[in-house]
Amino acid sequence: MRKLVVFTASACGLWTPAFQSTLTRAAKLARRGKYETAAQMLESEVYNYRDSFMFFYLLGLCSLYGGNYGGAYDYLMRAREIKPREPAVLLALAALYVKRSDTRHAISLYLEAQNIDSKSRIAKNALKILRKYSGSDDLNAWVEAGKLRSLYPRFPREKRKGALIARSVIAAAFAAAAIAVFVFLKTGTFTPPAAREGFAESVLVQSEIEKPLQTGGVFHFMLTEKQILSAYELARKLFNEGRDNAAMIEINRILESNAAEGIKNRARVMSRYLEPPSFETMKQAASDNIKYADAAKDPLLYRDCYAIWSGMAANIVNERTETSFDFLVGYDGRRVVEGVVRVVLPFAASVSPDYPLEVLGKILPVNSGEAMEFEGITIHQHLVRQ
Repeated sequence: MRKLVVFTASACGLWTPAFQSTLTRAAKLARRGKYETAAQMLESEVYNYRDSFMFFYLLGLCSLYGGNYGGAYDYLMRAREIKPREPAVLLALAALYVKRSDTRHAISLYLEAQNIDSKSRIAKNALKILRKYSGSDDLNAWVEAGKLRSLYPRFPREKRKGALIARSVIAAAFAAAAIAVFVFLKTGTFTPPAAREGFAESVLVQSEIEKPLQTGGVFHFMLTEKQILSAYELARKLFNEGRDNAAMIEINRILESNAAEGIKNRARVMSRYLEPPSFETMKQAASDNIKYADAAKDPLLYRDCYAIWSGMAANIVNERTETSFDFLVGYDGRRVVEGVVRVVLPFAASVSPDYPLEVLGKILPVNSGEAMEFEGITIHQHLVRQ
């Protein structure tokens, strides 16, 4: 099996030594008890393997065995997000709950793992142990005696039935190959796809998932737990796809809602990685362009989103470092005015009131969201009368 995997990946032209060995080398180090070294090796590749189940599972196990329980929890939750019904991940997470003396969640995960894999010896033994040491003090003593490790899943081996690591690596190889071939057809050269910085930081931890609401207060959006988590995951999906404008809408939905501060803080971190568009990129992603009517109806939802609007300029004010004007949106055809918004260009520009123009700008709520301004990024003036 291993020869077949190596041969196939080599045929794709993507089987570099680093690509081939990161997961297998880390697993071998971990099986020799070098958990911290293995974890450090994997963490250096987090962006390259951001969608790999085996990567996050292996990194979570290394952290678990190495005593980094916080890191183990985050990485295993990411693995579970990719494969929600993988018994090995459920067992590892359950062990962490045992460590925390949270037997309710631990039992739930062990039962779920047992339902998926009825032959799971770890799940069966764990449930016996939890019944035996039902008192928290007895369970704590059992954990402190170093016996919890007996409930940890074992590290995967490449040659075992199923070849888990090999399958994970070859799947990543084929995905990268498909992208590389697409780039080659477009440009004539192979260029590896860049990983989206900030995506790994957006993974919610279990405590944030379990308590996504904050109580008390008045918010622009009052959402249910399910709506908050759905909006957040949609924001992450759009962010990872490079649809920054659409992602920002969902981020705003969270920031202006009754979502817990932990989730809001992660949404803020994600927003820092968003990139401003150009006329070209905005027009390529025309479906994500914000309509004036939508923005005017709810400026808070579209805060810091970008749009291209067409119209005519009036009441132009030119200063040394700034140009501003009233923008008659939709009036470029001199028939209907959709609305009027004040545009501020943070640079001096020559704007004529006699010709239609397009403005690429950022939506900024003012007066507590009652109205909005448009911060211009760039403009196109059409020097043809309509």
